[in-house]
Amino acid sequence: MKNKQKTLLSFALILAFAILALGVLTNSPAITTFDSTISQSTAKLVTPTNTAFFTVVADLGSPLVAITLTVLLAGYVFYKKDRFLACWIILLQFGGSALTEIIKVTIARPRPSHQIIADTGFSFPSGHTFYTTIFVICLLMVVLPKIPVDSRYYVIIPACTWIILVAFSRFYLRDHYPSDVLASLLLATGLWLRLEGYRDLLHQAATAFLTRRQARTLPSKN
Repeated sequence: MKNKQKTLLSFALILAFAILALGVLTNSPAITTFDSTISQSTAKLVTPTNTAFFTVVADLGSPLVAITLTVLLAGYVFYKKDRFLACWIILLQFGGSALTEIIKVTIARPRPSHQIIADTGFSFPSGHTFYTTIFVICLLMVVLPKIPVDSRYYVIIPACTWIILVAFSRFYLRDHYPSDVLASLLLATGLWLRLEGYRDLLHQAATAFLTRRQARTLPSKN
């Protein structure tokens, strides 16, 4: 995908998120209908087996797990001498996490009632979904360049499936409204695409800065 396409798509996704957030803030009937329709359909799927499965999914997709895995991934990349990418991964996850928490506190949407697995804090957007999406994106950034193009779907499909499972678990367990989860998907993807447009420029600037710094520290020859 070209930079111009990434920019346009990122703006579209972030705009969609902003519209959704505004709808939540104003208690839009469209958002209420969207949430209630999906929640009623999901309620028909509730069984002890499904609840046990999605509880495990939610635990493995928790913010703590996603952030820990992101740090480990960044550490691995740093060990492999790609220090810029390691810092970029940390920036995406921790910068995005901070933004998500600010939005949560600002909108202050209460969680749904009758939670199957009780959770605390505000509801919009879903932290599980956001952190997991960012981690998966970072993982794909590291792994995909090492895989032949015609074989990448073997990695992309399971990665996307995991994001979907974590996202679904959040409103299956009634810890979030469906709109919370959709908002996180829009925000995480839009934020990544927006920042991705600056990655090469920052990389070039960082490389130039380090080159000049190293040149100044080298002993001069008489």
